[in-house]
Amino acid sequence: MERLRRALRGVDRAERPALPLGEALHPVTLALVAMLVINDWVLKPRFGGAVTGKLSDVAGIAFAPVVLSAVLGLVMVPLRAWVDPSLSRRRLVLCIAATGIGFGIVKLVPPVAEAVAQLIGHGATFYPDWTDLLTLPALAIAYWIGRDELARVPLGRPAAIHRLRRDASVALRDVPRDTTALASAIDRWDVAAIDAILAA
Repeated sequence: MERLRRALRGVDRAERPALPLGEALHPVTLALVAMLVINDWVLKPRFGGAVTGKLSDVAGIAFAPVVLSAVLGLVMVPLRAWVDPSLSRRRLVLCIAATGIGFGIVKLVPPVAEAVAQLIGHGATFYPDWTDLLTLPALAIAYWIGRDELARVPLGRPAAIHRLRRDASVALRDVPRDTTALASAIDRWDVAAIDAILAA
């Protein structure tokens, strides 16, 4: 499983940072995308009904925040001389909130639902149904995915800390594990030590 994770998220290096896509390429994210595709293309046409509709909602709102977060990270890559494009807890929470609010508006405001469906195209349709809001707790899955990626040290974070001349212990505050050794290695800019810690 760890080999698969590394293959999906890339291998981060102090001097060759990986693209900040870890949360979007997390195995759970990919499983949710596969579930949505199978549900929408196989199960819905064959069985239809409320269960397949709710399954789509659960999968969509669980992976949408982390995909949105990764897209924002990629957009920031060209600006990395001034900003840190790696995943942060703040960005994760904002993406989860934006997804929940957007989902609620689309489900409760028909003109907005129609506009979004036209924007997506390909025959996309949204049916106003307040009971779909009962699937909002699935946003907790997105938080778990993001937190799991934060615990692994967000892709590109060590390089960004060094590049932006930030204090490493402060910049790693949102990583939910002990980062004392990594922070010390980044502050010294000990490339070999950083790479060894990231590989472990």
